[in-house]
Amino acid sequence: MVKISVGGYDDGEGPSNRNQKRRREEEDEEEERNTRRSFEIVDRSIELQEREDHLPAPPQRATPNGSASNATRVRSIPIFVSDPDVLDCCICYEPLSAPVFQCENGHIACSNCCVRLKNKCPMCLMPIGYNRCRAIEKVLDSIKMSCPNANYGCTETFCYSKKNDHEKECIYLPCLCPHSGCDFVASSKELFLHVSHRHVDSGTLFTYDKFFTVIFSADQKTIVLQEKNDGNLFIVHNNHEQLGHKVRISCIGPKSAGEFQYEVLARFRGSTLILQSFTKIIQGQYADPPSNAFLLIPSGFFGPLQLKLDIRIKSH
Repeated sequence: MVKISVGGYDDGEGPSNRNQKRRREEEDEEEERNTRRSFEIVDRSIELQEREDHLPAPPQRATPNGSASNATRVRSIPIFVSDPDVLDCCICYEPLSAPVFQCENGHIACSNCCVRLKNKCPMCLMPIGYNRCRAIEKVLDSIKMSCPNANYGCTETFCYSKKNDHEKECIYLPCLCPHSGCDFVASSKELFLHVSHRHVDSGTLFTYDKFFTVIFSADQKTIVLQEKNDGNLFIVHNNHEQLGHKVRISCIGPKSAGEFQYEVLARFRGSTLILQSFTKIIQGQYADPPSNAFLLIPSGFFGPLQLKLDIRIKSH
């Protein structure tokens, strides 16, 4: 008797059995690969979810029905402006700020210049000051910049149109060490520490609202002062002229530091001269005071070799 396999009948030995066995093995391998891929997909999904859990929530945007949606995210891109002057008014050269106006030929100007020029464009003499340049205003509003004093500690960012306002108030404006031969530059706070540690014997310590004495030699032009409590730095400038000595006191610090009132007393042979003024804010060494900003000590109030002054700087 002969056994015959018909229609895939498995007799345990024939060729049909070997083909089916091979197919089963291939199916088992494919199933195993699919299972591994499934586990990999699950593991990857868990990993991505864990990362998203540690990310800050994206900004939400209101939809027409009043609900919030995360579908649209606020995006920002870094840009490089090769010519920053394009963001300044071409007439006064100050940073542009809204409202910005344009004439019919597209020339733009700030509102102050439009008023100053009686609404006549200086480029083409067409009327200006009536049509807003919305495109430039949007650009100005979208540009954010870091403070120019970032290297000295300022972390503020602001719109370009606020650049001048911030610079007037920034306390990190760099100041140069007032001592001759020292090129240290830092914010006023860091400069106060530098002077108090590196130039201990090179200046004069004083206290607000109390008189103290300084003595200039024949060719000495400056004396550095430092207040004992807050560390503020001042410079007494002295320039010898034919009529006498021009004296002025400056305060080193940011533009927002404010002015200090001070008094200068000069005595000679029983006579006393009392002069008063306000300090000017500077950011470093300043050899010669301006010709219109000084106190004049007449030649009769000092000897041939030195000038002795009593000074009182009043606190704010």
